[in-house]
Amino acid sequence: MFKRNETYYGTIVAGASGAEGRPIVFAAYGQGYEPIITGFTQLSGWSAGSANGVWQAPCPGCGVRVNTVTVANVSQPMGRYPNSGYLSIQTHSDNSSITDAGLSGGTDWTGAEVVMRKNRFTIDRSTIQSQQGGTLTYTGKNYYSPTDGFGYFIQNDIRTLDRPGEWYYDPKAHTLNLFYGAGPVPTDVLASCADNLLTIQGKQYLVFTGLTFKGSNGDAIVIRNGTNIVISSCRIYFSSLDAVDATQSNNVTLSHLTIDHSNNNGIDLTGQNNTVSDCTVRHTGNIPGIGNPQASYIGINIGGQNNTVQYNTVDTTGYVGIFFLGGPNLIKNNTVDYFCYLKDDGGGIYTWSGDIDSAAQRNTGTVTGNIVLNGVAAVDGTDRKSEGIAMGIYLDENTGMVEVSNNTVAHCTTGIFLQDAHEVVVKGNTLYDNGSQISVRHALAKGALRNNEISGNVAVAAKRDQTVLLLSSAVPADVSSFTRIHDNSYSAPTGGSFYKTVVHQNNQNVQDKGALGDWQSKYGKDANSVQSTSAGTRFEYNAGKTAKSISLDGKYKDAGGKTYQDQVILEPYSSKILMRE
Repeated sequence: MFKRNETYYGTIVAGASGAEGRPIVFAAYGQGYEPIITGFTQLSGWSAGSANGVWQAPCPGCGVRVNTVTVANVSQPMGRYPNSGYLSIQTHSDNSSITDAGLSGGTDWTGAEVVMRKNRFTIDRSTIQSQQGGTLTYTGKNYYSPTDGFGYFIQNDIRTLDRPGEWYYDPKAHTLNLFYGAGPVPTDVLASCADNLLTIQGKQYLVFTGLTFKGSNGDAIVIRNGTNIVISSCRIYFSSLDAVDATQSNNVTLSHLTIDHSNNNGIDLTGQNNTVSDCTVRHTGNIPGIGNPQASYIGINIGGQNNTVQYNTVDTTGYVGIFFLGGPNLIKNNTVDYFCYLKDDGGGIYTWSGDIDSAAQRNTGTVTGNIVLNGVAAVDGTDRKSEGIAMGIYLDENTGMVEVSNNTVAHCTTGIFLQDAHEVVVKGNTLYDNGSQISVRHALAKGALRNNEISGNVAVAAKRDQTVLLLSSAVPADVSSFTRIHDNSYSAPTGGSFYKTVVHQNNQNVQDKGALGDWQSKYGKDANSVQSTSAGTRFEYNAGKTAKSISLDGKYKDAGGKTYQDQVILEPYSSKILMRE
């Protein structure tokens, strides 16, 4: 038991296991706020640094790297050049150097870090080994090589400090440098020192409840080969990597957690029979270049079999809101809002099975009753040759044997996207104001796109440049073979296209588009489906106690007659959009 109103520095190490019906419980006693387990050190003894506006404080407890600094309880970014956006990679050599002629004759950045947007879904961080003119040679590489035309920036160098709150840690001198102009520096500057705040290795039957974890320099909570672990009603703030990182662990329950400001992932959990329920995960992967290069900037990341993710709120996520692999897994009644704004080619809810042969079967599970809103897309740092990709529900390569039902998706690049997926059932979903409401793509010649069924959905294109259906193929293909589509309810503005197909044939993309009738007659799809194109068509739903109505131009009025633009507010888990003339 930890006393409330107290703060404890360091790491809880679980040294023993409980037993079934007799778990070891870590909790709180007394009155006041929850006890805080912290890895933060409060800095003091500030003096003027080596450059104007830069202040310096000793941090003897800091190790070889500091990953999180807060000022007045607000996470601060590491100094970087340029201050925002990306410079451009003109050319690269393998996975060892990049060249930008604009760097020639300027600052020698040897010893600093280069942060590269190597592709749409990877932001890598490497140490600059040397600089020759505009060529940076780096060490510390991940799987992907750079892409010409994509972006990079420089960080982890004192010469980048020129905006209030930016910082650089000197590991040799164990000093933190902070830009704060004329000063004085606030008294509440905290730097992360302790790598982990709770570690569990090979233990079972443990319960942690009513505790606050704050300011880890790595993963806040680490579980390895754990079984029957419960972490509930805890708060986890300012994790330098993951708030919870649990691998090869089974029967783990994470419930009623509040997770805020994780630099890498909010929850990263692999194993079997695990549950993530009623958690709030906010501000995950919000600072580019601080998290890991791959499988990162994710709200909830799940791998394995028979896992359940339900009743969670995932808000403001740099990449994917809920990412799940393996299966079968259940993703149910979650709310995902505002995602894919630092990396894209992802979704609010995303899965992938590209690690198996396209002929193989894997039961992915069920995605049901979720609300997914505001897929942002991140074009900054790319070559901008293609649009950003922030799908609502994204079933990527070889995803099979999954039911996607009764979800609501609005304001995303695509509502529901199937790419080389098979044995997928998409039914009873409500899709509104997405670039395309339903999209099916055959991306790879070896990909398996077969035996899919789309029925009973309500799909509404709110603007004339949106489509209800988009079908595309990067290889010659027969669009009519992609999936069985029937008994849906559609709506699109007058003057827009109901469907669009793009198929690569004879070394060029061949497009076709038209109304529902054209789609039915040309491709033999959507028997018993209906479409409304009346400009007066409205969609009503019950948000709380007040009825709302939405017109096809993206506006809606509340009961008092006030008009709002491009917003849809849904009461989680209970609202249903009803179509009427």
